[in-house]
Amino acid sequence: MNKRHVTNKLNIAHRRWIYIAFALLLLSGVLWLIFHYFVVSVTPFGNAPHPLQTWWLKLHGLAAMGMLIAFGSLMPGHIRHAWQQKKNRLSGGTMVAVMIILTLTGYALYYFAGEESRPVISAIHWLIGLAVAPLILLHIFFGRRVSER
Repeated sequence: MNKRHVTNKLNIAHRRWIYIAFALLLLSGVLWLIFHYFVVSVTPFGNAPHPLQTWWLKLHGLAAMGMLIAFGSLMPGHIRHAWQQKKNRLSGGTMVAVMIILTLTGYALYYFAGEESRPVISAIHWLIGLAVAPLILLHIFFGRRVSER
């Protein structure tokens, strides 16, 4: 019995949706980091957080919802088929693990991090978040190499 060949390559519209959601998420996260740690407003009462810091965080939350939808759209086809075909498992598994960690730490920061745990959870979240950019590029690179064979 022949197994039909299933490609894991995303169509262009799906790929664009993933890339736009990821780029918006990364950009808003980086801008929040910059405004949180390096940009302050000088007021008559001393230094205060820059007003845009809050808006970058709100945009980041919105982008996170979009990315969760985009990531979920990969599960029934792209992720499942690649796993069954034993293709690109290391970088794909790493991407899944990273998405889970970012989702859990983002949820923790929003809903239940206290004053003591917030700095640790935040550092884990943004350090892993910054590492996603090279990881996704590696996943794409390895995926294209696997599909050319």
